[in-house]
Amino acid sequence: MKNIFFAAAIILLVSACGQNRDQKEETADTNKAVPTEVKAEEPVAEQPVEAVKHEYLSQDLATFDLYGRVESVNYDQGEHVLPVCVQFDTNGKVSSIVRTSSGGNKENAELLYDGSDRIETICFESDAPWINVLTYGDGDGEGFQAPITYTTTNQMDNYTEVTYQRDSNGLVIGIQREEYIHFNLVEDNDSYTIELSDFDRMGNWLLCTKKWGEYTFVIKRAISYYQQN
Repeated sequence: MKNIFFAAAIILLVSACGQNRDQKEETADTNKAVPTEVKAEEPVAEQPVEAVKHEYLSQDLATFDLYGRVESVNYDQGEHVLPVCVQFDTNGKVSSIVRTSSGGNKENAELLYDGSDRIETICFESDAPWINVLTYGDGDGEGFQAPITYTTTNQMDNYTEVTYQRDSNGLVIGIQREEYIHFNLVEDNDSYTIELSDFDRMGNWLLCTKKWGEYTFVIKRAISYYQQN
């Protein structure tokens, strides 16, 4: 299957939820992606992901770039990053976002919604004052929308902002990452790319390889679905 280089909101969001901001953890081999053996309840697609109809079934599923009647999605980024699990009810509404420590302690995220019932803020108490903020397009009332901008901020003039552009099918075709300290832009000439692969039959990716300069990060995603009626 052809690999596609683009970014999704939840990739960046879960990265911030699971680790300290702006900390680069190098994998055992920074020159190639780590193989995945992620198992999901849906089989890997036998057709190109471009052939799958990309249609969100709820606003919360759109926020996390998920297609189909998803029950839960688990993110595993290796031993240096805490795993995160997002649970959805049968209507596609987020019921919980849980981060689990190495000792088995679980922490629930707090969610705040905007006036259009879209997730606007995600934060964990132990991360305070850092929070994650999502912004959406101007098309209020025009169907379910994936975020356009993701920002992780300490609410004290320090933040990282990622902006991405999507095509008419909702796939991201461009990305811009900027870091600010006391509102001053930090120069960073390192390239930043994200490769999504191992798509399942619903068109959801199961493996993400992020490359930032000389560093490589791998995110494995396992998705479970509600049974069809």
